[in-house]
Amino acid sequence: MKDTKQTAITSSDTPTKLILFAVWLALCAAIDIVATETPIVSGPVTDGTKGGPFSAPQIDLAIRGYVMEEFFLDGDASAYKFVDGTSSTPDGRWTTEREKESTAYRTRILVIRPRQGSDFNGTAILHWQNVTAGYELGSVGNDEYLRGYAWVGVSAQSVGVNGFPGPEAAGLRQWDPERYESLDHPGDAYSYDIFTQAGRAVGPSRTKTGIDPMGGLDVTHLIAAGASQSAGRLRTYINGVHLLENVFDGFIPYIDFSSTIPFEADKGGSRRGMGQRTPIRTDINVPVFVVNSETEAEAYLPARQPDSKTFRLWEVAGTSHVSVPRSMAASGGAEGPNWMSYQPAYQAAIRHSRNWIVSDVEPPRMPRIAMTNAQTGRKTIERDTNGNAVGGIRLPDLAVPTARHRGTGRFGGGGNNRFAFLYGLSQDFDAEKLAKLYPNRRVFLDKYEREVDRCVKEAVLLADDVPAMLSRVTQWAQTLPAG
Repeated sequence: MKDTKQTAITSSDTPTKLILFAVWLALCAAIDIVATETPIVSGPVTDGTKGGPFSAPQIDLAIRGYVMEEFFLDGDASAYKFVDGTSSTPDGRWTTEREKESTAYRTRILVIRPRQGSDFNGTAILHWQNVTAGYELGSVGNDEYLRGYAWVGVSAQSVGVNGFPGPEAAGLRQWDPERYESLDHPGDAYSYDIFTQAGRAVGPSRTKTGIDPMGGLDVTHLIAAGASQSAGRLRTYINGVHLLENVFDGFIPYIDFSSTIPFEADKGGSRRGMGQRTPIRTDINVPVFVVNSETEAEAYLPARQPDSKTFRLWEVAGTSHVSVPRSMAASGGAEGPNWMSYQPAYQAAIRHSRNWIVSDVEPPRMPRIAMTNAQTGRKTIERDTNGNAVGGIRLPDLAVPTARHRGTGRFGGGGNNRFAFLYGLSQDFDAEKLAKLYPNRRVFLDKYEREVDRCVKEAVLLADDVPAMLSRVTQWAQTLPAG
């Protein structure tokens, strides 16, 4: 009878026990997800021989009401792959999944944030640090980042931590072994998950008890940004990872050639291996704002797509991927690296992105750089009588031209520099041409100021950036005859 009773009880309770067991499995899965996807934060990091962190901005943060702190993140990251039977389709609407296996990592984030909560606008911008040079590029300056945002530089890739293989490695671990020796990056296949986890470590749902890298700030929105090589990473993240994780509220890939990174190349340990030119998937659920210089325009053509409720492309004519101050460029009619920068439009795009996310106010739709295939049989940039690009966003330095500008060139570190073309080209007009265009400096400055006003009204230039722009151009205008 005892055995029969036990059997009866077991039989009648089976549905209940199955439900409880299912709930238990779900809880275990949830606990496992939290354990592997939310990193442990340690810091602020203060040791080392260099006196501070790599990528520290070269400006006085305190006078701007900002503080800088560095933290280490420890966790377990997974790679991503295409679901069986699918691939990296040209439309960017990929079907992917996270691999079940994970591996341990330790990386760092550099946090630059307002000291006071009252100065914070609620938006943190996570910057995917660029490692093309073999070390990390990217920090903040006297720009939009320091007008109420928090900026977080994420060491998402292996090269930033470990450097390129060989005796000349220049990663974080080589730059300051005492500070960074404990960092451990398992490879770029895990970079997307590491970046996601960095977002969770500083985002709205983070745990503020214990070590809080945001110093208790009330973060309401996260934007991911990345330039050049990092823009390719972000484009891959947008198309293949974002809809699985939904951590970021918006993306700004800038100076973006539109190439995505093959997951399988990362898995195989390849240092490079850019994939196809791929547009941003049209079913994306957050805003994506691409800001490009003229350098990327022709390469970007296969991925050009219409502006929409969730997508913008701004192309800034006359500018280059890398620019130098005008005082460092060639003068007297000689060709030299491009001194015209896309940065004023990029600063405006940051503010537009936040307004787009927070207030659902779309940025203006701007014309793209004009293309022609009249001469070479392939589409190239159309140029005016001064040799400058037609169409696109025309900042004052191009609208009131004093030079011929191109997005690609052969300057920037000598003939052996494979990145020399990124510095573009500027060739100042000679004195005779300048005299015909602008009989005196007053004529020039009046025209320039009108174009500044136009750009502010078009919202491709922030009023905050106007004083510095006018100061620079007024100083150059002293080379023109008085009037």
